[in-house]
Amino acid sequence: MNSRTLTNIILLLVLLSFIGFYTNNKNKIPESQRLTRLSLNEINNINIPRDGKTDLVLQKQIDLNGKPLWYMVKPYSIKAHQFRVSTLLSLSQFPIDESFDSSTLNLQHYALDKPRARIIFNDTEISFGKTNPLNSKRYLKTDNKLVLISDETYPLVSSQPATFVDLMLLPDKNIRAITLPALKIEKTEDAHWNSTSKELSSNALTADQIQTVLQNWRRAQAFAVHKYMPRKKLGMIKITLEDSVIDFELSDDDPWLILARPVLGIEYHLDSSQKVNLVGPFNSLDKPSQSEQHGTTDA
Repeated sequence: MNSRTLTNIILLLVLLSFIGFYTNNKNKIPESQRLTRLSLNEINNINIPRDGKTDLVLQKQIDLNGKPLWYMVKPYSIKAHQFRVSTLLSLSQFPIDESFDSSTLNLQHYALDKPRARIIFNDTEISFGKTNPLNSKRYLKTDNKLVLISDETYPLVSSQPATFVDLMLLPDKNIRAITLPALKIEKTEDAHWNSTSKELSSNALTADQIQTVLQNWRRAQAFAVHKYMPRKKLGMIKITLEDSVIDFELSDDDPWLILARPVLGIEYHLDSSQKVNLVGPFNSLDKPSQSEQHGTTDA
């Protein structure tokens, strides 16, 4: 092989290499820049500082099935509203087109010298400034970069901690007893259910009716959770679970049914129509016949 042929082969290989490099980079999808470098899986803690008040702290836990669940640690110790936490998490993945070096800017112009709100994912902090009046986008700062994005999470970040409480009244645990103002339902030692009423000497509900009341409580869900506000007490409710007891204060039933947990510092707001399903009198349930007065059922 003469030198000319060898040179041509080398030039051809170089050309093919260049064509391959160009084709691969042309078809490669450019990686979008995100607000943070965190992946969703590595975020285990969310902290929302609150000036002069207890910070809102959320932590991720893994259940027995390997599913991640979020719980509030402060200011309330309770299961968190999973969808609203997911909305917070989405902020960490928000795509941005461009950013600016915040160290070269006067942060006061963007209300970032004293941020309107802050949120911390693990150790990565995001500060919220003012909105741009021309496009209604909000200035955010994280690390040393300032961005302007159409952010919809600010109202959630700046909301009251009770907003992040799960709307379900009870955790997913077995109920052992329900003590209402005028009725008690409990599981006996022989694994049957029975009910007793303060107004009746005999058992108050049938087996089917007891199961209906139990199901009503297992599925009970509020439309909102708020910080506890003392009101006139209309009665107390005690739910005995397999490993704990939850006390509710019936504090209002017009225009909403309000079931409060004063010790925890929150109250659940439900539609007033739920009162007959959860508290009674159970007018919507069929009255027991004489043959059904035993009011017992298997577990």
